[in-house]
Amino acid sequence: MNNSSIYTRRITISAVFLSIALVAKTAFSFYIPLFGESGMRVGISGIFSIMPSLLFGPLYGAVTSGLSDILGYLLKPTGAFIPIMTIIMALGGFVRGLIWFALMNKNTKKIRIMVGVFSFLLLVVGISNSVFLSKDGIDRSFYDDVKVEEINTENMHLISRMMITRTITTKNPGANLKTHLIFVTTGIICAAGLGIVLLTADWIISRTKENRERESQIPQLLIAMIVSGLLVTSLNTLVLRETAFPAWKALPFTVVWIPRVIEEIISNTVKAYFVAGLLRVFENQKSLKGLSNLDSIKKEEIKS
Repeated sequence: MNNSSIYTRRITISAVFLSIALVAKTAFSFYIPLFGESGMRVGISGIFSIMPSLLFGPLYGAVTSGLSDILGYLLKPTGAFIPIMTIIMALGGFVRGLIWFALMNKNTKKIRIMVGVFSFLLLVVGISNSVFLSKDGIDRSFYDDVKVEEINTENMHLISRMMITRTITTKNPGANLKTHLIFVTTGIICAAGLGIVLLTADWIISRTKENRERESQIPQLLIAMIVSGLLVTSLNTLVLRETAFPAWKALPFTVVWIPRVIEEIISNTVKAYFVAGLLRVFENQKSLKGLSNLDSIKKEEIKS
């Protein structure tokens, strides 16, 4: 099969996945209100729109994700069209393909160990921050109870000094301190908890007969999908807050961001297992051999 034929078939398959994603987006998706706006879309279209990035690489992922956003808006308009959102979606597709390309042939057991160690360290840091801040009396009402000119950080722990230094000179130190506290305590602990939950879910699923016989790539998929999803959600939240949704601008960024992040993590975790099944089906099709990047890498490994 020559290169021209490979590229043509990749584009055709990507177009098929895009078509399925658009049908799913228009017919089987809905919005959940968030602080007075249609802030979160729930649906299954993402299962199909991300496939080209995993099968054929970052560029296919970027183009498919960008077209999915544009065509999806034309088929089912919701609010104003924001071009920068399309760029962010394309960036997410590119990053997803890049991470998957880097991780898909890595040892699954080593990745699990790395995720486990990283989650444990995050948990220790998050709990330590909570303890140190509590001992120093740094909480959400800290600036309400003391005068700024009377604050002395000499005997405080490092994390407490950092929180005070970063917020005391801002326009609204109380609100900024609340945001920082969420990130360095609850945010870090939740991130650690997520890693532990994902490892547990992966371990349970890997115990099934089918996955015992074939090394599961679920950890790699979870990392690629969740990291790219969090990037897109964070940037989209910032753009929507500053442009289309004025009600969000009156709220701290984290208040709007956290519910969207939770939804993104849960949805991508569920989608990862459906995507793993689609990848397995694709790999078992003899007529599609040699088209995906996974096949190309396997050939390179055999040669070396």
